[in-house]
Amino acid sequence: MKINTNNNPKIKILTVDDNPKNIQVLGSILRDAGYSIGFAYDGQQAIDLLKETPDFDLVLMDVNMPVMNGMDACKAMRADKNLTEIPVIFLTALNDSKDIVAGFDAGGQDYVTKPFNSKEILSRVKTHIELKRSKDQLKEINLLLEEKVEERTQELKESNSHLEKAYEELSILDKSKSDFLAMISHQINTPLNGILGFIGLLKDELSDSHLKEMFSYLETSANRLDSFAKVSLKITELRTKQVSIKKADINFDQLLQLSQQHLAEKINTKNISIQTKENNQNRIIKGNPELIEFCIESILDNAIKFSPKGSSIQVQCEKNDENIRCSFIDEGKGFSSKELSNLFQLFATGDEYADENKGLDLALVQLIMEAHKGSVIAANNNSKGAIVCLIFPI
Repeated sequence: MKINTNNNPKIKILTVDDNPKNIQVLGSILRDAGYSIGFAYDGQQAIDLLKETPDFDLVLMDVNMPVMNGMDACKAMRADKNLTEIPVIFLTALNDSKDIVAGFDAGGQDYVTKPFNSKEILSRVKTHIELKRSKDQLKEINLLLEEKVEERTQELKESNSHLEKAYEELSILDKSKSDFLAMISHQINTPLNGILGFIGLLKDELSDSHLKEMFSYLETSANRLDSFAKVSLKITELRTKQVSIKKADINFDQLLQLSQQHLAEKINTKNISIQTKENNQNRIIKGNPELIEFCIESILDNAIKFSPKGSSIQVQCEKNDENIRCSFIDEGKGFSSKELSNLFQLFATGDEYADENKGLDLALVQLIMEAHKGSVIAANNNSKGAIVCLIFPI
């Protein structure tokens, strides 16, 4: 065992595999991408090395190894307070959903199947490094919060009586902070709505412009992490067949109106007009209301982001003997050829994805439609803009 360093010593990755050839391939891929590399040949060596050098940012862990396998090594990491926060990506030739779920149950964050695809590995590594760095930043910011809350509390205690109400409000915020810290340390993958609400409240209490700027950045990072966690959970459930699709009659127009309400601020900011084609058809589709609402809102949100100010988005829902086609047509610049080639692939990168979400929302839309025995297609409109169409079977 040894540590190899390169021109980017700040990001350290431990690769664990009993096959020296795999170690060599992974080391070459990661070193070329600018990462510092460590390696071990079984789970016990990995645990020993991590205890000596616990500042690794990520572990790539093979599943089947002698002495201690990857599952047991991951469990041992989660039982050690100094190692529990290091993300683990499993390297496995297994493709059975039970084995994949077992990896998540052991504490893993993701998996990559063998043989390795360098682009997939680097994309997964980058994503989880960003998540870990965001989490580390949250911890640093909260240490600063504790200091500022204590300072402010002392000031309030020394103030006259008309500040008592403000002191009580700060005490409530202090309790919220404690709850927030506990949630971050145990459930980083859970929805972060409580965190976002807490950040918003605390920003109003700060007068330091530098701190306000830091909190704005933190809020943006938390929103991205919240969105990624929710979408990733849905993707995991759908890909491992953990979601039972219970279909019901859904009124498309009602779901569209609900999505417009959720996106009202974005629509109003860009002065976007949502136009629907009026007809006498009873536009009822069969599906899971929550999942279909996600599809409609995601596509509409994407159309708004790439539409110019003052433009319109046409929404059409037409029925024939075989299917129901719900189309969203915007007046933006349309898709590039590169985007169209991998638009619905997980972690694929086109010329641009809004909010740097790596296309997860659109990938999830496709998974949801596939679970409903339907499909989603995307193309550039003949005149201008793009069209995304949801197709539901009858």
